[in-house]
Amino acid sequence: MSHTVIFNFILLRQEDIQRLVDYPKILRDQIIIDFSRLQGFRTKEIAVTRWQDVNLEDGFVRVSDRKKQIPVLLPLHWMLGKQLMKLKEEQNPKENDYIIRHLPEVNVPSSSVGKPFSNNTIRNIVKDYARDAGIFDWNKYNPTLLRAYFAADWFRQGRSLKMLQYMMRHNSLQVTFRYVGKILFWSEVSREFNRVQNDRRTEKKLSVKEILESPVARQCLQCPAVQVCKYTDEAIHSEFADGCRFFREIVKKAQRIKLSEVVQT
Repeated sequence: MSHTVIFNFILLRQEDIQRLVDYPKILRDQIIIDFSRLQGFRTKEIAVTRWQDVNLEDGFVRVSDRKKQIPVLLPLHWMLGKQLMKLKEEQNPKENDYIIRHLPEVNVPSSSVGKPFSNNTIRNIVKDYARDAGIFDWNKYNPTLLRAYFAADWFRQGRSLKMLQYMMRHNSLQVTFRYVGKILFWSEVSREFNRVQNDRRTEKKLSVKEILESPVARQCLQCPAVQVCKYTDEAIHSEFADGCRFFREIVKKAQRIKLSEVVQT
């Protein structure tokens, strides 16, 4: 299912998000994705976060909010904390080092050494993994989309909206609602579709007599399927009976009784 721009929201499949999360084989890239998905970080915040900003023992991360120009202390998601602890053991970095940095085996220009990743580099990493994972609209995936997913998933789990506003670092709750309303999950659409299709409560309460006395049934009795077919087992296979739920209910109740006898009753 594609993203639907005309309705001003994006339709996401939960399995696509999971495929994006499971695909990276490099721990650094996994952390980039989860900084947006689990922590709600902006693209630039992912690039400039240093090891000194993370307290793995107490489970907090400090974000330098560029819009408010103040540091904000946020609870660190436990899954992201485990990944950061593993990355720290592998790299043994200094406190002032950026968490997201170039891999040792990759040659980079001398002008980029010691500097944070650009926003485009972070976006391209997420987009490339979405493409390699076989996601349909892979070119739509970026940290901003995952940040909106973070907000929508938080809201659907019934958590505090004021806490979500704090996690997203928004001045207004209205801005937070824009992020929440940006995502529609395909699972919700599918669940509603199945609910409507499988809702047979009204029909199950009706007896054959009540069905035959309904205004719609009076019209059904003039149906070519009733006039042509003498037996119910033949009538149910008639091309005229396809899609007629009233006629199918009559056949189900009457079973092998002649349809003429049901009408007389």
